[in-house]
Amino acid sequence: MMMPFLHRDKVAACAKHYLGDGGTHLGTYEGNTIVEAKELFSIHMPAYYDVVIKGVATIMTSYSSWNGVKMHVNRFIITDFLKNRLKFKGFVISYWQGIDKITTHEHANYTYSIIAGMNAGIDMVYLFFIVLDSMQITRTKVSCHVCSQFMVPYNYTEFIDGLTYLVKNRFIPMSRVDDAVKRILRVKFTMGLFEKPLADLPWKPGTQRSGKGSCEENACIIEKQ
Repeated sequence: MMMPFLHRDKVAACAKHYLGDGGTHLGTYEGNTIVEAKELFSIHMPAYYDVVIKGVATIMTSYSSWNGVKMHVNRFIITDFLKNRLKFKGFVISYWQGIDKITTHEHANYTYSIIAGMNAGIDMVYLFFIVLDSMQITRTKVSCHVCSQFMVPYNYTEFIDGLTYLVKNRFIPMSRVDDAVKRILRVKFTMGLFEKPLADLPWKPGTQRSGKGSCEENACIIEKQ
């Protein structure tokens, strides 16, 4: 089994935006990539073949669609092909408000959007500025960490409540939750986040850095979440 490749003292890479967002009709942002499977895989997939082989830790889904099917709900592309066929061992993360945008009018049927996104194979919901990395869901009397996140910048409590209800009532199987947890924990353990949750400071607190120089010389403090 290929483990996600990363250095314990560095960061986990993210390949995006999966898949075909550079081939939408007329170049429309969040548009529709209208191609046969052979063209999709020969033109838009090679870069992902490469990064998966090299062990990229995370992949972010695209706003775009493939022949009318939103990438955020495309189980064939996310689960059947990426996870099962390519044996991707990292986790899949949604785009900014990607779950809301599953429906034609954003947030029109949020319950459906949560079900469709999770069951398609998205593992992580990224909460912008607010890191919600785990939550408790009760399965019978068993407490389970759900480390799945989506980019939910505003209505994160609605997402938590909705996901909790859908798992408890078996609209989203616990096996899907377990898969998300396993993938995210695999990356976190590989990064050593449980032993060392924060990155080293690139400079000593209280000292002034020059505005000149390379990005490396003017590195920002990155907190590993």
